[in-house]
Amino acid sequence: MYRRLFISAGLLVALATPASAQVVDTAAIIRNIQQQVESGQMSVEEVLARLQAAGVTVEQVRERLRQAGYPEDLLDRYLVPGAAAGAPALSTAQVEAMLQRLAIPSGELEVAGRAPTLADSIAMDTLALPTVVELPVFGRDLFLRASTEFTPVTMGPVPPNYQLGPGDELVLILTGDIQDIYTLPVTREGFVVIPNVGRVSVNGLTLDQLRNALYTYLGRVYSGIRVGPEATAFFEVSIGALRRNQVYVIGEVERPGQYEVTSVSTVLDALYQSGGPARNGSFRNIQVRRGDRIISTLDIYEYLTRGSAGGDVALNQGDVVHVPIRGRRVQVEGNVMRPGIYEVKGDEGLRALIELAGGVEPEADLRRVQIDRVLPPEQRQPGVGRSLIDVNIAALLDSGGEFVPLEPGDQVYVFAVSKERRNTITLRGSVWSPGVYAYTPGLTLAEVIDRAGGLRDDAYLSRAQIIRLEPLDLSRSMIPVSLLGERDVELREYDEIVVYSVSEFQAQRVVTIHGAVRNPGTYELRDNMTIRDLVLEAGGLTDEAYLLEAEVARIEEQPERPGDLTRIIRVPVDSTYVVSGAGASGGNELRDGEPSAAEFVLDRYDNVFIRSRPGFEPQRTVTITGEVRFPGRYSLQRKDEDLLSLIERAGGLTADAYPGGVRYFRVEHTVGDAGSHMARVNVDLIDMLDYSSDRNRLVLVEGDSIDIPEYITTVQVEGAVLYPTSVIFEAGKGLDYYVGRAGGYARDADSGRTRVEYANGAVQTVSGWFIFKSKPQPEAGARVFVPAKPPTAESEFQFRNMLALLTAITTMVIVIARN
Repeated sequence: MYRRLFISAGLLVALATPASAQVVDTAAIIRNIQQQVESGQMSVEEVLARLQAAGVTVEQVRERLRQAGYPEDLLDRYLVPGAAAGAPALSTAQVEAMLQRLAIPSGELEVAGRAPTLADSIAMDTLALPTVVELPVFGRDLFLRASTEFTPVTMGPVPPNYQLGPGDELVLILTGDIQDIYTLPVTREGFVVIPNVGRVSVNGLTLDQLRNALYTYLGRVYSGIRVGPEATAFFEVSIGALRRNQVYVIGEVERPGQYEVTSVSTVLDALYQSGGPARNGSFRNIQVRRGDRIISTLDIYEYLTRGSAGGDVALNQGDVVHVPIRGRRVQVEGNVMRPGIYEVKGDEGLRALIELAGGVEPEADLRRVQIDRVLPPEQRQPGVGRSLIDVNIAALLDSGGEFVPLEPGDQVYVFAVSKERRNTITLRGSVWSPGVYAYTPGLTLAEVIDRAGGLRDDAYLSRAQIIRLEPLDLSRSMIPVSLLGERDVELREYDEIVVYSVSEFQAQRVVTIHGAVRNPGTYELRDNMTIRDLVLEAGGLTDEAYLLEAEVARIEEQPERPGDLTRIIRVPVDSTYVVSGAGASGGNELRDGEPSAAEFVLDRYDNVFIRSRPGFEPQRTVTITGEVRFPGRYSLQRKDEDLLSLIERAGGLTADAYPGGVRYFRVEHTVGDAGSHMARVNVDLIDMLDYSSDRNRLVLVEGDSIDIPEYITTVQVEGAVLYPTSVIFEAGKGLDYYVGRAGGYARDADSGRTRVEYANGAVQTVSGWFIFKSKPQPEAGARVFVPAKPPTAESEFQFRNMLALLTAITTMVIVIARN
């Protein structure tokens, strides 16, 4: 497991380090730390101290874990004081998942007999990056899932044929004339000692045989124990604890070695403890050796597919479970129930493979199953190393058919039937149930329309169309028909019938309303629809609606003057949304013969505009918070009301107010009306209060937000300084004073770009050079920020090596924590 952790460490470094960086022997670093930890020369605390000495922050560790796809708090228990109780630790399954995520099979990475270096990891990671999803090996997930399916029995009951032996523990219960219970361990010589009775040999006996023998032994001492109704004393014997056997699981298994199992454990129990067959292990020919002979052969596929575990025998002391190299492996994918990689025996062909895969899906095309085969060496030609074989398995699955052999490495693909349908007719348009219908020879147009529930009321009867596919050249022709008397037309396969609607040929009937209505837009024009009806459909008038008249723009079909597009009609309205009977007013009077304004009927494409009252505007509100006597939301009295007026209405500033730290925000709309956001406005409130004049006025607008804080006593110093901190503000002190209180400039500080961010949002930066340099003066509540110089190539190289060391050490922390 250590070797796998070393591999994952190297791979994580490869993911984080550019290929051009210098190679760092990460495995050597880990081995050195491991040796010192195991020998007691270094504690976990000292490992963490190395992280800190390397300048690695907790956030850098978290970022590295996020990039690798793991929880960012995975190492918090080792890096953050007090986090050990709740933070997660790595389990074996998580380590396996890490290796699988990085596309390196567990247990298979060796580099010339040595631990892999970072250079090896980079090279192997480059090859492993393509995200090709490999089919699962059938049976492998049985041993990967966390399950109690094969948890061995550690106490009774036991099978009827279980033979007692040294190491077992019996429980003897006496009832009736005698009340007692005894725990009886079976000695190495195979006997138990019963108080008052003596030694009783039990080796090789089943429980039933032991019960029969105990009637004789116990009856000699207790007269009430006898066979028959005359008995006055009774006994019961059972298994209290099972003996332990040492067995060996060897060969192609994940964790070969010696295992301790109970006396009723079987081959599957031992395989489960050892992790099951490895990548190259056999699932079909697992052998159990007892002494010099093979006593059983287990086929795991028989257990998984048929529930048969005939070869799953109980193991005795010293038994050897041997998993040989796998036999032929082939893969099947496509339209089968269980795609995967399967191991097939010598007498199993294509039919057996399909059965192992659970059979075919209903949509499988049994006439076309394809085998992609690697040709044997004697059949290969230059440039030709593979061949395709198409097989019709319909007969093969029904009656056995001809045997189709399989070769190692065969890739079998079961195709699906085509999604195209035959024997169809398509009906669309003005019928009650349009769709696809089944075609039968002699089917007529009338029959299809009848199946569709008949024609809709708006169907256009004079002409329908049949679009016909010509089978010779796949061209399409159009056959017009009349639905008034030609419904007996005989149809053909793949015909498409189109029934039109009368409404499709009618001109669009819409009117539009804009302006002071609740839901402006375009609406369907109905017969005899008036302005009043349209206003009601648009949700009614809004409060700012101008109630004297509405304006109707109507297309001028016969313009009186050349160039006229529309005729403007002004129609009076009132608050009841009913057109008044006073007649139209304005420049364009209603023409002779048109209805009165009260019954003004709209025409196609009329555009109605409801004006807003002159001078009407909704209330504008602003918010003021913080150190004023009456903070809250205020409505503006005038369009030109300014900030000082608002402060006066809010009762003025309190004694604790800090005018120099005012925070002023204003709503700004993005281009194209795509949204809005709050933008900071730099305000010098002290200057406004000192020099109240027109030039210092700040006119308020809708949505403005003002916050006046308490007096701030500190100046924050951050960035490339030795000790970022807060410094008590002292009037008259310059920029160098505050930087000096923070330890001075760091080695990589770019002092020429130092900036001061004032509490009111204003920003000033150091300007000029040499003796002409101008430095801004910090004020209370300001933030001094010293930027760092851009990293050079040398510093970037050192940082990469630091990250490599970070990954190595964090992986070592995982090793320590798990062991």
